[in-house]
Amino acid sequence: MNIIFSNSIFFLQKKGGISRYFVNLAKQLNSLKVENKIIAPLSKNLYLNKFNEKKISFHFSKIPNNFFTNKLNNFLFKFYLKREKVDIIHETYYNEENFKLLKHKLKILTVYDLIHEKFSHNYEKKKILEKKKIFKHVDHFICISKRTQKDLIKIYKIPSKKTTVIYLGSDHLKKKNIINYKIDLPEFFFLYVGSREGYKNFKLLVKAISLSNNLNKIKIVCFGGGKFSQAEINKYNLDDNFINLQGDDNLLAYLYTKALALVNTSKYEGFGITNVEAMNLGCPVISSNFETLREIGNDSCLFFKNNNILDLAKKMELIFLKKNFREKLKKRGLKRSKIFTWTKCAIDTKKLYNRLLQKN
Repeated sequence: MNIIFSNSIFFLQKKGGISRYFVNLAKQLNSLKVENKIIAPLSKNLYLNKFNEKKISFHFSKIPNNFFTNKLNNFLFKFYLKREKVDIIHETYYNEENFKLLKHKLKILTVYDLIHEKFSHNYEKKKILEKKKIFKHVDHFICISKRTQKDLIKIYKIPSKKTTVIYLGSDHLKKKNIINYKIDLPEFFFLYVGSREGYKNFKLLVKAISLSNNLNKIKIVCFGGGKFSQAEINKYNLDDNFINLQGDDNLLAYLYTKALALVNTSKYEGFGITNVEAMNLGCPVISSNFETLREIGNDSCLFFKNNNILDLAKKMELIFLKKNFREKLKKRGLKRSKIFTWTKCAIDTKKLYNRLLQKN
């Protein structure tokens, strides 16, 4: 069995969930003795740059995304692909050119979410039609949750037999690797991770903090998502209780181990990786009750009623005031997180590859 992972996401993404998924998957497939190679001739991806196993990749700190570089990237992928023995092309993003190559070979696409289709008012019908065109070339879809699977089937009318749910791993952040950072953190703080825009519903957290006398002196550490802009500070009326930190996975792991809890206010997720990362490192999770987050968290997260500011404030107070409850939630989360490992993700993916090759 020979698997080729395509160039697409490594050209587009410097770092992020999708590229990290493919690097971790390739690494674990290697440990399972599954022959695979990442072919990403033009890459700006930091995870791939540190990946020392089978790959064809030239790393650039910056690559402009334009017509010329896209054409060159696709040409080089095609050039190197011709030299490889291929059973399956596992496409890493929505690149129609790649699906047209080696038409007799199996093509697999992993679908993370359909956030643009569900939440972006500017997501043009043209783009949906483009995706439909791409999807005609796909032999099988991997969905990272049942919610993503349902959305894919409903919006794009994909037959359910062409889809398989395979969960992501969360054990890329390891407690044994955590560095003791010498940064001035408050004794008690809640952690918020990632983008603060749109469907992430950050404003709910801001409002919840202002409602509670018990929480008005508790700090909120916002990791990632860029530095606070002046527009954000004005829009949310952010004061000194909100701390902004940027950094790498090691700093994020450290923050998980120090926080009272992770607070996830999102209205939609394909998987909800931050919840599982937190559980894996013994950090309690307060989460919105949307379907995917409930699917992944089960009884191991403290869920608040969707869009309910008062209920979120009450759940945060509970975590802050009740240490015993906090410890119980930690234990539940640690146990639940063992389901989500990159080894299991690779084993399930290998089974799917074998099944599809036997059918082909």
